Amino acid sequence: MSVRRMEAFVSGVLRLGVALSGLLISSGMALLQWSGDVSCPYGILSLEWVLLGDPFLQPSHMMFLGFLVLVSTPVIRVAVSVTAYALERDWLYAAITGLVLTVLVAGMFLGLG
Repeated sequence: MSVRRMEAFVSGVLRLGVALSGLLISSGMALLQWSGDVSCPYGILSLEWVLLGDPFLQPSHMMFLGFLVLVSTPVIRVAVSVTAYALERDWLYAAITGLVLTVLVAGMFLGLG
């Protein structure tokens, strides 16, 4: 994979993440205006609620999911970069980027607790 092709792919991942996030947040805001429902079923917004709850067509869920996609987009970008460097057999950059990915993921999980 050439460097230009890898950069184009990573750019596409970032654009897709931002576009999906914008769509989810906009949908949540439109549902909020349409329904007037400003409640959150369990009183707090949590990752468990987004992944395991019954969130369909609730404005708070749509907006939180959009925010979650937006925050996870850079992490996905780093993961894609690790894969791209490994496919190029550029082990030094794959290792450095893998370390960055490990720090990001560890920081996210330690911050959620």
